[in-house]
Amino acid sequence: MKYAEWKNLSKEDKKNTHWKHHPRIRIATIFSIVFALFFFVVMLRILQNRRVHVNRKPNAKEAFAIAKAFVSDKLSQPATASFPKNKFESNIDTAHNSYQISSFVNAQDSSGKIIRSTWQVRLSYNGGDWADRKSWKVIEVNITQ
Repeated sequence: MKYAEWKNLSKEDKKNTHWKHHPRIRIATIFSIVFALFFFVVMLRILQNRRVHVNRKPNAKEAFAIAKAFVSDKLSQPATASFPKNKFESNIDTAHNSYQISSFVNAQDSSGKIIRSTWQVRLSYNGGDWADRKSWKVIEVNITQ
């Protein structure tokens, strides 16, 4: 029932009309349902975005991602570095938190030429968030052309 129809009813008709048909009850019900759906979607998004990589040891892809950051620090022009997406070799010892990652990088040298260099990084994981550089200790970085 609409508000215009409700206003035209007599007092007796208003009393005899079931409370579910009152316009305010319908609007409140609709807003409650919309709010509940909105709340449900927001909570799903919040729970979906939580950090999963805390409190567990990193896998090979995660170690490769952080190793690329350490290799970039050693390049003469890190902005020109082009790393492969998934072409890498890893040797992981989770008992000792030791990670050895090797791959290649295409980057410009000081003369401006693009050179493919192979690199090998040995890391030690200290715990914490694997994406945080402070959670890693760099043991060795070797870059050869």
